[in-house]
Amino acid sequence: MNAGLNKILIICLCMAGFFACKKEGSFTQVKTGTKPAFSATDSVFAFTSADAAKTAVTYSWTASEDWGYKAVVNYSLQIDEKGNGFTRATEVSIGAGTLKKEYTVAALNQIVNNMGLAAGRQHELVIRVKAAVDTVGDEIFSDSISLTVTPYYVPKVYNSVYLPGGYEGWSFDDPRLGSLASVNNDKTYEGYVYFPDANTEFKVTTAKSWDVNYGDGGGGALSSGGGNMKAAAAGYYRITANLNTLTWTITATTWSIAGSAAGTDKAMTYNSTTGEWSATVSLAAGSFYFRANNADAIALSDDDNNGVLTAGSAGTISITTAGTYTVTMNLGNAGNYVYTLTAL
Repeated sequence: MNAGLNKILIICLCMAGFFACKKEGSFTQVKTGTKPAFSATDSVFAFTSADAAKTAVTYSWTASEDWGYKAVVNYSLQIDEKGNGFTRATEVSIGAGTLKKEYTVAALNQIVNNMGLAAGRQHELVIRVKAAVDTVGDEIFSDSISLTVTPYYVPKVYNSVYLPGGYEGWSFDDPRLGSLASVNNDKTYEGYVYFPDANTEFKVTTAKSWDVNYGDGGGGALSSGGGNMKAAAAGYYRITANLNTLTWTITATTWSIAGSAAGTDKAMTYNSTTGEWSATVSLAAGSFYFRANNADAIALSDDDNNGVLTAGSAGTISITTAGTYTVTMNLGNAGNYVYTLTAL
């Protein structure tokens, strides 16, 4: 019995020694890389479209090193509103080994607009560098730099699908080509298109080509390479496409001004030449929003009070002085719905 126990003990000791040697010989010390030192050529900006092509700022940083293993370090810039702690940051990938990024006024202004910040107002932002080794998920951040900017309005750039059809000659180059935008970048798309004729046929494509296209699969389904979709009557339509569930909807719309400032719905008229809905109406002190077909199922309002419309009726538009106003609304740029309000 003792001889057997001795043999087992010897085997266990040998195995422990083997793995100890193995660990010692192959051990890699994993460390977090050094924090990049971050700098900018400027930090306060009031942008105008006239300066769009000019250089606004150059950001520079030192390399993040000493990761404890052979690492390919990728760099990104993160931008967020001051006070958010980078919890809602916009991240711009710079690439591996790059230690500088120059922005034109147009490029940085576009980023600020895409963050949903109101044009013509000063915003306090912060920006920092993220250094990351993607293969293992290690990352480290520089100290942040303040960024004070007053942007001018430009449309946001969204992922889009396109609507070639009979209304524009089935062309990807025609300026009348409609599109749908994914505002939340989640493969759900929405937009508005005017069809001047009844029984207008169209399809959905993921790019300005026929490589990937969807048609009517029946019952509200989208079918890859399927038959043409159709708008039965002439009119102004809201179209949605969901590429997650492969479904679509089409709804004819007429628009009105609703809310306490309007009283009863004030009908708007569509101008196919300008692509705008408009109305000249008497408005009381109060608020208003836009809605389709005299119902709130499809409604648009101004959450940020910046002339840009978002879905829903919560962000109402205020009228402080009763009077006669001309109100216009343009839904022609998918996801970038805008309006104007002019006192007469």
